[in-house]
Amino acid sequence: DPNNCWFFHAATSDNPPYGDVVCDEIASDAFAMFGAIRCVKNKDNRYDVLKLGELPIGIWVTPPAAFQTNDEYRRIKELGVNFVNGFHYSENVSTRLLQVLNFCSNNGLKFLANKAVVANDILSYASSQDPGLLTKFIEGIRPYANHPAFAGELLLDEPGKNLFSSIAAFTTAFQQHYPGKLAHVNLFPTYATGGIQAPDYINYIDSWIQSQRPGHISFDSYPLLTNGGIIRDYFYNLDLVRSKADQNQIPYWTFIQTLSIAGTPGVPDKREPSEVDIRWQVWSNLAFGAKGIQYFTYWSPEGGAEQFGQGLIDNNGQETVRYQYVKKINTDIRTIGKILLQCDAVGVIQTSRTPFAMYSPLSGFGDIAFVSGDDSLMGCFRSPEGKQKVLVTSLYPAKQAELILNFSKIKPQVKMWKNNTAQTVRVDDTRLILSVLPGEAVLLEL
Repeated sequence: DPNNCWFFHAATSDNPPYGDVVCDEIASDAFAMFGAIRCVKNKDNRYDVLKLGELPIGIWVTPPAAFQTNDEYRRIKELGVNFVNGFHYSENVSTRLLQVLNFCSNNGLKFLANKAVVANDILSYASSQDPGLLTKFIEGIRPYANHPAFAGELLLDEPGKNLFSSIAAFTTAFQQHYPGKLAHVNLFPTYATGGIQAPDYINYIDSWIQSQRPGHISFDSYPLLTNGGIIRDYFYNLDLVRSKADQNQIPYWTFIQTLSIAGTPGVPDKREPSEVDIRWQVWSNLAFGAKGIQYFTYWSPEGGAEQFGQGLIDNNGQETVRYQYVKKINTDIRTIGKILLQCDAVGVIQTSRTPFAMYSPLSGFGDIAFVSGDDSLMGCFRSPEGKQKVLVTSLYPAKQAELILNFSKIKPQVKMWKNNTAQTVRVDDTRLILSVLPGEAVLLEL
């Protein structure tokens, strides 16, 4: 059966290298030196909007013009990234945009074009409804529309509700003329109350979905406070968008904070992330069902009203320590990311004596009656075959979590993935004790 086959291979941490095949059934106990993996053909996965066959991992803030070379885009690829969000300050002329598309194609990267003229025309269309602006937009894409690296357009970052109808006109025209390409817009977080131009955040997200009927949602929320804590609405934001995306059977993408941020009006300053901070963000976002990870930023941006620290690459083109942090976590999530990309995100169980607010929290899931122990997050998923899976990580970046899963019936064993390694774990009748280190996570199939 070409859609359901078995591979026998020397035991390794990697899945077979087929982009459209997902493998999650490992039966290595049966053989001393070989692992058996049941692989299912990835047929029309609605969550894989870029058709990559793996978790979309992207960056924002591309290298400036002086550093736009094939070697630099090779370094982006070596980070473990598979797509690039354009940055109109860097790709500000058509020749430069085409050059970057070539660099992306050379290095196996997809590219979402971002042009200042398009953002400005969306703003103009909101007041004029001039159809000529739509024609200008569509014609402006033709020179690179068939480029193999071109995946779509990053139209706008953080629009208010007042721009939604204008964006809808642009995305509709784009999808009519360039079917199969992605119209990408990134939305505000919950704490941007002055920017959403809506009565409240729920109305903001609902209005976006109703006005766009999008194929995916993207938003950013940067949680790492300078006092060492995290923002109080971080999990609420993730859970709300997870719920709305699940209701509409679409994926959502998030951004990961890689640098310090200061001077954002009305928003507390954010600290420079440690390795554990970065890993915790990625795992917690995956636990809440994110189907795409984007890093803000790759290149270190120039400051303005806001002051930014150094991203993954400093202003002189040198790697910061966070480049290696991100490279490692991107490697570590490879297998689990592929598995979860197929799964519906049902909800999250939070274990804490002082819980954070969430939009629609779970207390149990499937065979899990309840969870006890240290502060933790347990993302609950259902695979296309109906199997229950949970991703467990700590509630706080720097804290270890010791917890007990209490099952509603006797369960002899479960499958467990740590990074790219799978094993079978025995259950003590109806209880499974887990220990999750800071910056780590485990995936269980029940």
